[in-house]
Amino acid sequence: MKRLKMTRLMMLALVLTPLTSMAASPLAFNFSCASIGGVNSDGKGNVWIDGTKATVKIFNENYWEAKSGNNTVSISRKDDGNPEISWAGPNRKHGICLPEDNIDFSGAKKSTTNGPSFSCSAVAKGSIEEVICQSPSLSAMDLALNGAYKQALVKSSNNPTLKAEQRGWVKGRNECWKEQDKPACIARNYNERMAELQNKWGVK
Repeated sequence: MKRLKMTRLMMLALVLTPLTSMAASPLAFNFSCASIGGVNSDGKGNVWIDGTKATVKIFNENYWEAKSGNNTVSISRKDDGNPEISWAGPNRKHGICLPEDNIDFSGAKKSTTNGPSFSCSAVAKGSIEEVICQSPSLSAMDLALNGAYKQALVKSSNNPTLKAEQRGWVKGRNECWKEQDKPACIARNYNERMAELQNKWGVK
């Protein structure tokens, strides 16, 4: 009887072992989270919030929380196995994160990205450019968009209308100073402009 109980316990341990290993680390993902930038998980227990390494707390095999500064990211595993990510920041701000394919929010990218496509040394204090310079995710978005814009210029043979549209877009982006959530407004402008360039000029 004792031997039978021991066998059952050993079998139960073998069944539970995979669940334990699953609980050790959140899934790998790369999501955009509005005003807090982006969140990235390498699937090995490392999570970055806007390029900064976060502290991860494990609740069970289907739920984790990652914290960096005043920002908290909730990570859950849905029934279909895919991740579901939400965020909460200062002043009771919160929202749902969305999958991001164009920008890599991992910490490795932060170390290779020194800033946006423009120089941060001469930006005006309180300007939209300063907000971008202070955010690794927005800086990465600026670099990605600048690369796509240059590709579009080549494909269009330096089309003057394209140049005028880009200048107009920059002015529109800078109007985000009127918004309460400036980073979210800036990110939205970058995503919309990137989609426009990709659809019209077939850039990446």
